[in-house]
Amino acid sequence: MKTFEELMEQFRNPGDTGLPDNFADELATAYTNDLSVRDAAVTEKENALTEAQKIIDAKDAEITRVKAVNYDLIKAAPKAGEPAANQELNGATEKRGIDSLFE
Repeated sequence: MKTFEELMEQFRNPGDTGLPDNFADELATAYTNDLSVRDAAVTEKENALTEAQKIIDAKDAEITRVKAVNYDLIKAAPKAGEPAANQELNGATEKRGIDSLFE
């Protein structure tokens, strides 16, 4: 079977024999085949893009989750220079605030 381009070249330059009787049918069939191949390639690329976008979305969601966990850990950690809330000094808990001034 001839390709669409070959048939178009035959149409432009029919030569001494002219065009065959079934030329229009061959041209339509070749055109349809070319379109089906192109459509199949486009569909394959669209499916690949859809899958890649799903992977990207999943990675973005994981990044957001990890950022939230890290933020929670940063907020839960004691600030620099402050003792931890449950830390005991010299075997006894240290009183803090205004009450510690009156001892």
